[in-house]
Order: sequence, then structure tokens, then C-alpha cells
Amino acid sequence: MVNAIKGLYISCDVPMAQFIINMNAALPQSQKFIIQVLDNTHLFVRSDVAGMIRSAIAEFREANTYEKPA
Repeated sequence: MVNAIKGLYISCDVPMAQFIINMNAALPQSQKFIIQVLDNTHLFVRSDVAGMIRSAIAEFREANTYEKPA
């Protein structure tokens, strides 16, 4: 019998994939969440980290949003 790995398939652009890969690389080995990097724009990650990834992306976008000076 084959053990099924539960995960989440992520499809994104290259910069966002690199952001997620760098997030994963910054964690200790026991907390790494990427199961497989499929190619430059597709990742397979542990399903329990979806919220953490979304939060980190939201924070990144908020920090890097241009606001026109008043």
C-alpha cells in the first residue's frame, strides 16, 4: 500500500514561488513545509501551512505597496 501525502498544489509566478521557497529555506529543518518544487511556478507544500503562506504574502504585499504622496 502506498502512503498518500496530503499537500497543497501552488501555482504562481516566478517571483512569488521564489518568495515561498525563501520562506521555507529560512525555517529550521523540522518546520520546512515544501514537499516538492515541481518547476519555476509550481510547488507542492504541506496543506497545514496554507494560512501561514497567505499571511506572509499579505504582509509582503502590504510592505511593498506604493502609495502616492499626498
